[in-house]
Amino acid sequence: MGKGAIAAGVLAVLAYVAQMVIGLDMADWLFWTITSIGAIATLTTVWLANRRVATAHQAAEAATKNQRRAFEDVLVPLALNLDQIVSSNNRNERQALKQQTKLAIVALTANLIGPPDTRACFLEETPNPLPGAREVKCLNNLWVGRHVAPVTTFRECDRRGREVLKLLDEGTSQFVQDVDQLSSDLKPDSDTYKTYITCAVTAGDTKFGLLTVDCLKPGDLHRDDVTMVEVFARMLGVALAARR
Repeated sequence: MGKGAIAAGVLAVLAYVAQMVIGLDMADWLFWTITSIGAIATLTTVWLANRRVATAHQAAEAATKNQRRAFEDVLVPLALNLDQIVSSNNRNERQALKQQTKLAIVALTANLIGPPDTRACFLEETPNPLPGAREVKCLNNLWVGRHVAPVTTFRECDRRGREVLKLLDEGTSQFVQDVDQLSSDLKPDSDTYKTYITCAVTAGDTKFGLLTVDCLKPGDLHRDDVTMVEVFARMLGVALAARR
């Protein structure tokens, strides 16, 4: 199944979800965040069609061939999860659904961005840290791709950790095309990846963590891939913020 067709389908569902929740009782910032995601998703779907598929004829063939499988395997369960998070009155059920959504978004990121050996991870900040001891880590094994676990903890006490926490605090993204071009104190501790994208997962002023994706070789990721990772990060942020 072509990644372009699946990604376009994912984004179409994001646009649908944005419209689905309009009219529900929610904070203004959450309403506008969801609506903005719908707009971003619609625009990115068009961009993906131009980037991934050479002609309109190929696009039609790919959509016809892959639409049903994509919706059954990925999109429908994810959309249902979002719907249940918004509508459920049971806090424990909402928390379980949010955990499922974290894993689903990480899996989508790993499968739709970059080559087949791409790896993705969700990093969350440890609650109630001591002064100067903040850290973000991969909790509950929320990573997908390859057979080597990613670096799972970044601490405020070293420069790499401070840079990661800065991205979270500012709600921004970072693309590193080649880690070998970084200064020694920012390079990874191992050679398990050579390029990566990190995006903050936020909703309004609430910060939930960072969605990361990495690959084995420089050139496996591109700057325009950041847009897709940001869409997934925003979607996850909205899901985690709903009905807290």
